[in-house]
Amino acid sequence: MNDLLATLKPPELAAFYGRLSDAVGQNCGALKVSMAALLMHHWLENRDSTATFQFEAPEHLRNRTPVLNVLEFHRKVFLTQEKVHLTGGIEKWAGVIPRLIGQAPFPKWDTKRPLPMDYESLVEMPLSYQLTGDDADRDILYALRGFQLKSSVILTAVLLPKSSNIKIVFQSFQAEIRDRYNWDYSEHITVPNPDYGSKISGAVAPTSKTIVVYHSNAKRLEDAGLAAPYDLRSKPWQVIDAKLRVPAEVEPRLPK
Repeated sequence: MNDLLATLKPPELAAFYGRLSDAVGQNCGALKVSMAALLMHHWLENRDSTATFQFEAPEHLRNRTPVLNVLEFHRKVFLTQEKVHLTGGIEKWAGVIPRLIGQAPFPKWDTKRPLPMDYESLVEMPLSYQLTGDDADRDILYALRGFQLKSSVILTAVLLPKSSNIKIVFQSFQAEIRDRYNWDYSEHITVPNPDYGSKISGAVAPTSKTIVVYHSNAKRLEDAGLAAPYDLRSKPWQVIDAKLRVPAEVEPRLPK
């Protein structure tokens, strides 16, 4: 496929990305805000590659199935129902039970005070969402594709009468996303063409409804000092899903 943006000079390329950002924001369907437009607009304005941009996580991100699935996995890690995944493919038990029994390297939890814990793992949005996803799916895909989701909980314990089991209560359950807004310069993505039907001078492929954007063009913009990658972090939000917040009864011994 031809790279229709390859012949644009950096200022022209920046203008195209600006039109793309505006079009994404204006055509976000039922969404209250487009995260893809917000983050691309900041990339175009940014000149400091060491900067961090914090923003409010939109509702359609917080409630998306891939996010909720990962939060459910985090809950199981906290309750020692699933193992943590470490680099190198290593898995091990963590969460509340090693702390209840005082298994190294975790200090023993006496259950008298609240117990804070956190865990972070990857959320990935399938590329197939370009064709099969709804407005929310595509917005998250175009904004981030994959990102780190961090959960932070505060747990309390209730000793059960005539039982060695302990009821674990999620006193607090917060989540936030962390990532770096940058591009894989070897990839490309097909997006709605912001110049479709346009009569402006310099419109790119105005007879085409979609356009393939090669991310090598993002590198050209960054090299020209007209955009810069950055770290991003959402403001933490309270997880309110009843399935994730419901208390759980645990036995203070490691699963087999």
